[in-house]
Amino acid sequence: MNRVREALVEVFIIFCVGGLIGAVLAIVSNLFVMGVQYFGQQREVSTLLSITMGEHTVSFSSLLFLWAAAAAVVFIKTGLGIQRWSGPADSMYAAHQVHEPLNIKQGFASTLAAFASASGGASVGQYGPIVHFGATMGIWVKRFVSSRLTHEIYLGCGVAAAISAGFNAPIAGVIFAHEAILRHFSVRAIAPITVASVSASTLSNYWFPHSTTFDIGSAVPSLAEVVPFLVVLSPFFALVAILFMLALRYATQAAAKLNSSPKVSPLLLPFVAATICGLVGVWVPQILGLGIGSINEMIAGNFIISLLITVLIAKILMTAVCLGGGLFGGVFSPSLFVGVAAGALAGQILTLMGFADIASIISVAAMAAVSSAVIGAPLSAVLIVLELTQSYQYAVAAMMAVMVCSLITARVFGQSYFDRQLLDRGIDLAKGREAIALSHQVIGPFASDDYIRVDTGASGEILTLEMKNRGHTEAYVVDSEGVLKGKVSIFLAISAGSDAVGPSMDTKPLTLFSDEPLDASMVKVSQFVGESLPVVDRASGKLQGSIAEGALFQAVIDVQAQARNLERN
Repeated sequence: MNRVREALVEVFIIFCVGGLIGAVLAIVSNLFVMGVQYFGQQREVSTLLSITMGEHTVSFSSLLFLWAAAAAVVFIKTGLGIQRWSGPADSMYAAHQVHEPLNIKQGFASTLAAFASASGGASVGQYGPIVHFGATMGIWVKRFVSSRLTHEIYLGCGVAAAISAGFNAPIAGVIFAHEAILRHFSVRAIAPITVASVSASTLSNYWFPHSTTFDIGSAVPSLAEVVPFLVVLSPFFALVAILFMLALRYATQAAAKLNSSPKVSPLLLPFVAATICGLVGVWVPQILGLGIGSINEMIAGNFIISLLITVLIAKILMTAVCLGGGLFGGVFSPSLFVGVAAGALAGQILTLMGFADIASIISVAAMAAVSSAVIGAPLSAVLIVLELTQSYQYAVAAMMAVMVCSLITARVFGQSYFDRQLLDRGIDLAKGREAIALSHQVIGPFASDDYIRVDTGASGEILTLEMKNRGHTEAYVVDSEGVLKGKVSIFLAISAGSDAVGPSMDTKPLTLFSDEPLDASMVKVSQFVGESLPVVDRASGKLQGSIAEGALFQAVIDVQAQARNLERN
């Protein structure tokens, strides 16, 4: 009966937590997009800064909106004391360890900054910030709910709900949370994440009834006509994805160098990025904002080849400029735009060469291929296409392009842009949860005070007797302030006899620092032979304790077991 009662309580908590997070993300996701679209419409109809050139009137209102967005971003950053913005990469990292939890204030502030940037017309996306908001929301909810669910499950609920509400794709939301963020499946995680994802999609449709974000038809030719072209074109899509991610990375690194320069104010860069993007947007307005309308027009084949080439190049460059310059936002939506542009361009060229008109399905497949390479979630990309189109043919075509593109980009660039962001910060998620846990656990707490310490003047005979009485074969020599001076084995103590052990001690023993992580400690002692190792304070050199090889190995095993249990439960 106790087990039944516990199971029912857990089910109740799962539905409450999942439903709450799903409801919040349904509201936030839709209000985010609706707000950005509203300001986008105001920007498009605005006549501010309009200049007449001959028979044409050119509006520079995009500059004003982007300057306002830059001002809002700077105000949010300085007013709330935010050191850096956070996004999906931080959500991924938070799901793999517990020592550096998500910063709640930083997560909410990043969402506000992304909304301001996108509303002003910056070439950024909404899905990344909403995904991170979902993760932050999940962690925030955990503070008020007592349950056996771990922090990563709450985080995964928010992520799944964000994708589900954004794309109206609950299945893809569940898969994305496991594939891109958590990177493992467990029985305990599946239930609450599914509830959150389904709740977000259902409530989103109920509270905000509207047409789907992307207008994708389902009338397609047979797969036999499409698949051969996708096999040939997928390397091109991979190249586009790689160039897109390289541009983002280069712009970010260049901006970091400028920010570190005393001659350049970090508060100036957002305005520089806003000015560049605004001027380009005057002549290529399709690249401003979320670009949902432009995506639908490209899928419908309403863009000519020259315009497709222009928007493809401009979108890549302006997204890099905006994100590098500090106009924060996501990369998921821009990757969808870039993918559709590349696919539409390839499809129209095929049509000009006399092949059947398959530009629409090529565009959708390219959209899934490029976006999956950027976010590192191939299965989720395929499922998004399946749920958006309700078409088996579209899903299979997308799957072919996604798998080939992901294979190439993973070999050349990495598993995703988010993984590369973490690698640039010295974090390698490919090593797994256990390696990350070992890198966060320092050796200090495992140091033992069961050791022999003597001063340099102690005789070998006295030390030998103490070693025999206490069952040790090694001792540590310290000065009056407790600083480690050397190490003495029982053989050196015996050979010293009645003389002091100081002159015969090992002055450079293998030493571990108290702030040294377990993984580095294991590498350090791989060639060690002896009873124990001294653990000293890195700054002062004072002896903090000692640790035997067996104790070190057991500490590593315990930390690995804890990390492994998170994936199994």
